[in-house]
Amino acid sequence: MVTSYTAEDIRGLVDAGIALTSELSLDGILLKLVDVARTQAGARYAAISVLGDNGEISQFVTSGISDEERAKIGHIPYGKGLLGVLLHEGASLRLADLAKDPRSGGFPPNHPPMKSLLGVPVVSRGRIIGNLYLTDKQQAEAFDERDEETVRLLGTQAAAAIETSRLREQLESLARLQERERIAMDLHDGVIQTVYAVALHLEDAADIVARSPQEVGAVLDQSIENLHQVIKDIRSYIFDLRAQVSEVSDLPGAIRELAESLRVNTLMDVHVSVDERAAGLLEQDQALALFHIAQEALNNVGKHSHATTVSITFEGSSAQGVALAVEDNGAGFDTSNRAGREGHGLRNIKDRARAMGAKLTIDSKPGIGTRIIVQLPAARVKGLAG
Repeated sequence: MVTSYTAEDIRGLVDAGIALTSELSLDGILLKLVDVARTQAGARYAAISVLGDNGEISQFVTSGISDEERAKIGHIPYGKGLLGVLLHEGASLRLADLAKDPRSGGFPPNHPPMKSLLGVPVVSRGRIIGNLYLTDKQQAEAFDERDEETVRLLGTQAAAAIETSRLREQLESLARLQERERIAMDLHDGVIQTVYAVALHLEDAADIVARSPQEVGAVLDQSIENLHQVIKDIRSYIFDLRAQVSEVSDLPGAIRELAESLRVNTLMDVHVSVDERAAGLLEQDQALALFHIAQEALNNVGKHSHATTVSITFEGSSAQGVALAVEDNGAGFDTSNRAGREGHGLRNIKDRARAMGAKLTIDSKPGIGTRIIVQLPAARVKGLAG
């Protein structure tokens, strides 16, 4: 049977879709969704359950019940009674009086009384991942087919939101694993190799004591210098681990923190110039990518450049796009002779810039320094309000 919708109904569903896409957190999306479902179906109460990996209810978001009432009810439902029927049978359920259904398990203490029920499964790729529930139809004895179809459409949006949230979590977990692998490689290439070199020098020192005692001092001095470098590298890696983030709410502030950490750890002269409004041009994933690029670039400066001065610039406009630049006066390198010999830092910078559709410029000359510029074109940024 084809359900007919009024213009007002369609407008409400469109507004619901827009509202859902404006939220980033799954909890926020689910709360908006049950609010919309309750309004569209004319219900007193609405709720949505989300199943965890173990098949049990892991999230239960309600609308129409106050926080105080939720607290009095206690634990979220276990998925028994009529809720269990919805979870296991995967079919919609409409009842004029749920208390008369023999499958009903009743209500826990302090639960508000409810009569009519509409339950719709939330299905993704043929698998039940949750349920939408509405109770107490207003201005009617029971929910009708039109209510069911409306809530089913909202259930489809809920399924997309839940799966998107889970995919985002998986991607963030993968990103953390990739960062761990990168740091492990850096430790192997940097700290472990230096410590190994110190061990060899100290072994040589034992032999030198016997044949040329006057040369031992130079060997020990070199070993001490190498150990100081190891300490500096380890401090840098610790900062690197602390700075692993999954979102950046204040990119200018995060850039300043990176710069201050570099200054404290290296005693370099660090200059920072950031345009606060430029951050408003970026989506969350773009801000996060630029943060990690700045982090990689500054880590490279601290570990390899032997610079005394570094500058970080972040600026942008709706017309010109957004640009991040990191420039130092260090040792530099020959960009025409780096094929196959890039460090992990530069490779990560290139990969992140490519993934976000940004133009990357690396300008470096031996003995002069290095400048890295990441430019996100105007077509890929948001407009500024006002």
